[in-house]
Amino acid sequence: MITVMTHMDSDGLISLALFLKSIKGMKVRTYFTSPVQLRDMICKSIQHKKSLGELYIFDLAGENKAVYAAAIYDRVLWIDHHEWNPDGKFEHVEIVVDRKAKSAASVVANYFNISSPLVELANQIDTNDVKDEIADRIRLTVGAIRYKYSGMELTRNLRELAYDLSTEELSRLDKYEEIVKEYSSWVDELKRTAKERTKIYRIGNLKVGVYETTESIPVYLVGNELDDDIDIIVILIHRITERGKSTTKLEFRTHTDKDVLKIAKFYGGGGHIRASGASVNEIVTVPEILKAIELLYS
Repeated sequence: MITVMTHMDSDGLISLALFLKSIKGMKVRTYFTSPVQLRDMICKSIQHKKSLGELYIFDLAGENKAVYAAAIYDRVLWIDHHEWNPDGKFEHVEIVVDRKAKSAASVVANYFNISSPLVELANQIDTNDVKDEIADRIRLTVGAIRYKYSGMELTRNLRELAYDLSTEELSRLDKYEEIVKEYSSWVDELKRTAKERTKIYRIGNLKVGVYETTESIPVYLVGNELDDDIDIIVILIHRITERGKSTTKLEFRTHTDKDVLKIAKFYGGGGHIRASGASVNEIVTVPEILKAIELLYS
């Protein structure tokens, strides 16, 4: 049995597609998750299973507890490109982290010796340097599926997209045209209002932009609409869980090469030097964020 856990963004999807290509499209058990939810997802995946087989993890930064949880599988291959240093060492757990890679997909392709145009597309998307129309279509399609579906429907549609991409017959993206059109209208409105909804603050010598919302939004869209001199872009996504608990998803970006991984780690998160994030099980307010920035960057 093969189980795959991957990030539910374009890089995670393309990483999965490349892996499927390497195993000739063989069916696998698939989970789409985030670094914060990874350990719980691993624990959930082993319930009622007599045989666990192999686990592949792509484009997800880990921590020791997640590594220890994954080790219950018979064999684990973990491929990533985020900034983290796994300490847990097991003979049957192989962790490949290339922090200099532009995408996890490029690390997957290198590991499995795969040559594919999907790699360059993933590099463009994950570095927010999209030049090719097809890269933009993939990014919009992934966003549209996440916008349109939830739960098992979301998993099923993301998995189907990964299988479509694995064939490299990119004309298959045409079948998503209707939901992409619907999603694009929402995206256009988001882009139109992003700058006016972002509040600008001065913290010492830093220019900080803060965008608050209760919607799950594509972070790159907000960042792309803001001025190039913003040192730290903060996006606060406030949510109420099904059990009535408040959570805040924090996303951090920079237009001036500031180290925003520092503040993500402060909130228990991770990612890259110039693009990182965290999730907190409470409401994080703007004054709190500004105070944290003042303390960390003064």
